[in-house]
Amino acid sequence: MEADNSMVGSVDEEMREIMRLLEGAESTRELPRLLLGVGKEDLALIGDLIQMYCMADALCRGLIAMLQEHRLGTTSDSAYSLNDTDVLLHTKKEARETALNIDKAGIISAVETFEMHRMFRHTFSHWVVKRYSDGKHLVALSRSAPDAKKRDGIALEGGNAKLMVFRIDLLMTELAKIKGHCKFLSQLHAYLEAAPANYE
Repeated sequence: MEADNSMVGSVDEEMREIMRLLEGAESTRELPRLLLGVGKEDLALIGDLIQMYCMADALCRGLIAMLQEHRLGTTSDSAYSLNDTDVLLHTKKEARETALNIDKAGIISAVETFEMHRMFRHTFSHWVVKRYSDGKHLVALSRSAPDAKKRDGIALEGGNAKLMVFRIDLLMTELAKIKGHCKFLSQLHAYLEAAPANYE
């Protein structure tokens, strides 16, 4: 099992110890004792993280389209055909280039938060998630070599698993940040849609 020690917040001794124990337990009967099934609260948190990132993506695409329309003077569907990784780049670009009197710094801050949290959507959508036995952490595991390599560029070998450890309380804090930025972008959408001729 290969450990990825990039996680929410600082890597502390507690998380390093969890990874050490999981790595050592992979080839023993100890692993099922350390990794438990997820409960309804865990599934709700995972679903919330995935859905809020999907909401962020949709809001960014809509914002790109509105800002492009104002800048170019014509409507375009290009925002809706961008791949996921380009949506955030184009949102920042349009925010920087717009002549509209809107909160450009707020848009860029929101996008930078979404960029830092793309791993939540990818990890929780594609990796198996378990609750660690202490009840305070979630552990995501993947035996997919392509998915694991996307995470940190390091290939898996010999059927090993890659793991990520997340403190549940920190995930909830980060979820609140994403929700706050999505609310801001929703309000910006409403503002631009309601006053298309008067917001310069």
